[in-house]
Amino acid sequence: MNRILRCSSQVIVVAAVILMARVMPAFATVGWLPVSADDLALKDNPKEPGADAMILYREVTVDARKANISGDSLEEYVRIKIFTQAGTKYGHIEIPYDQSFETIPYAGGRTILPDGTIKDFDGQVLNSTLVRTGGVEYFAKTFTLPDVQPGCIIEYRYDRQARPGWLHDEGWTLSSNMYTREAHFTYYPNDIFDQAGYHAQYRPYLLPAGAKMKENADHSYAMELHDIAAIVDEPLMPPKAAMEPSVEFYYVTPGEPDPTDPPTKFWSHYAKQWSGEISHFTDKKDALNQEISKILSAGDSPEMKLRKIYARVEQIRNLSMEDYRTQKETKAEDLKPDGNVADVLERGYATGHQINLTFIGLARAAGFDATEVFVAPRNTSLFIPNQNDIGELSAELVWVKAGSQEYYLDPSARYFPFGVLPWYESEAGGIRVDGHTPTIITTPNPSSSQATIVRTANLTLQPDNSISATVQIDFTGLEGGMLRYSDRKDDQTGRTKDLESRIKDWLPIGSEFSITKIDDWDDIEKPLRVEGTLKLASYGSTASRDMLLPLDIFQATQAGDFAEQTRHNAVYFQYPYQEIDTITVNPPPGYKIEAMPKPQKIDLKAAVYDITVASQGNSVEVNRHLTIDGVLFAKEAYPTFRAFFGLVRTNDNAQMVLENTQTGQLN
Repeated sequence: MNRILRCSSQVIVVAAVILMARVMPAFATVGWLPVSADDLALKDNPKEPGADAMILYREVTVDARKANISGDSLEEYVRIKIFTQAGTKYGHIEIPYDQSFETIPYAGGRTILPDGTIKDFDGQVLNSTLVRTGGVEYFAKTFTLPDVQPGCIIEYRYDRQARPGWLHDEGWTLSSNMYTREAHFTYYPNDIFDQAGYHAQYRPYLLPAGAKMKENADHSYAMELHDIAAIVDEPLMPPKAAMEPSVEFYYVTPGEPDPTDPPTKFWSHYAKQWSGEISHFTDKKDALNQEISKILSAGDSPEMKLRKIYARVEQIRNLSMEDYRTQKETKAEDLKPDGNVADVLERGYATGHQINLTFIGLARAAGFDATEVFVAPRNTSLFIPNQNDIGELSAELVWVKAGSQEYYLDPSARYFPFGVLPWYESEAGGIRVDGHTPTIITTPNPSSSQATIVRTANLTLQPDNSISATVQIDFTGLEGGMLRYSDRKDDQTGRTKDLESRIKDWLPIGSEFSITKIDDWDDIEKPLRVEGTLKLASYGSTASRDMLLPLDIFQATQAGDFAEQTRHNAVYFQYPYQEIDTITVNPPPGYKIEAMPKPQKIDLKAAVYDITVASQGNSVEVNRHLTIDGVLFAKEAYPTFRAFFGLVRTNDNAQMVLENTQTGQLN
């Protein structure tokens, strides 16, 4: 059972006969619904006073009946009441979509002014780039409704059409970023699957009180909801997918366990299946033993052996990291599929899954207990074993035991050092494959020392307050791995541009920063080192004969995440981390140090900050250390973090005083 399920050719043939004879349903809300005078006169949301806007009505229809011929579809209609000027932002509509498998064939909307005047959108729907990361662009259809103002009602609708032959994310997300007064959801299952022996079922998640599923005579499912709380977008919030009430529809195929089975029975089925796949792929003892004899030495410690095996499989070309290659490029190479570890070791290429299996095979050949682990990556979901949802386990890694020491590793992640997992695979729940017995596990959370940004700057100050500086930044462990991964599809020019942009975010406005060198991009066991030069026309200020300078050239960016006084969600740092700064300030000729701020330390256990400043001859050395040592904190902790980062910013900007001794002598 998969969330994305390919239709077999036999099913497609049957589907073609039946679906061609069926008249497809029109969008559930033909035209626009009537607008009541009460809604036009509404001044505030009585259930959530002070809101900028609210959803009056929402209707979502997911239709999988035509998936085999023209693809499944989603149709959505939304009506929003605007209360404040801030709420007018909802008049700009963005409909994200994945160009690789779906289109937005229709999108439109209109504005109903407070006096009832209707203004239809008659402009062009644009194809916009939402974000570009790691060489991948994410798109949306966008348009702006006319004359949106407080007191008006806006509404829009769109159709989303997927490519034929697949089922794509069949389900409903019930909540929105606004309070919803009334919502209707409908799902039409693929009845062709039902005829072929598949059975449509649904899995609810965090349903609001009173939510009930209705199964209609035509086998469709429907749900009507009222008063759905908003999931407010905020910085440093948990993944929305783990907070949103939703319903997922799926098909149980013959021979697969039913998700309504007891969890032990359900997961035992997959543990047995996965264990068989591991054994089948790694059943090449001669090839494994021959490779182990090349890799390991007699005096190697257990961890050194594992490190050497890890380094060996990292040399294998990871085809899963080459999703940017065109079909033409892939076809031209004519790479043969790997059937086992012997093929991988001989050919030198494999998918990420096969690389992990190869590591398991080599580790077992070296005498270690090793197996596969499937986890729910915590950037998208949480693992709830009793839900019996195999679709949650979308990430895989490796577990190895050496004596009493356990290791969770992901060789397929490619850019992460030995012992460091991508952040979304750390502290993640999942299943470890122990023979035919599944073991529910949680992967360890990294320590803050495994994700550090070490920044060193040597500043030369001129009498006119301008500075020139050399800067060196080391991204270690998880920090280096995430950068290497996100920029993996870029060339040297693209990487340089991205890194310069990231570093400029830390520097004062007006800074000119240029990278001169990037070291150890491919050596994942070393920090990713960036060296560059910094120029700034004016740094600090001058008062009489004194020069006033803030302590740290690197600006604390976290305070922006805590700008709002109120908070709706828990505080969620992706991973623990450290920032370590060493700043050397060289005064201009004729200046000496007159005054320096006292050392400051703030220790909240989960967040620690200290900064010291000391003279080194005629120079000044500033040492700053910030540690975040935790991931998830209740929203009640928000004021504490807000105050903490406010103090961090204040202390970073505390000023040292340099005296112009030449001016002093003249006076």
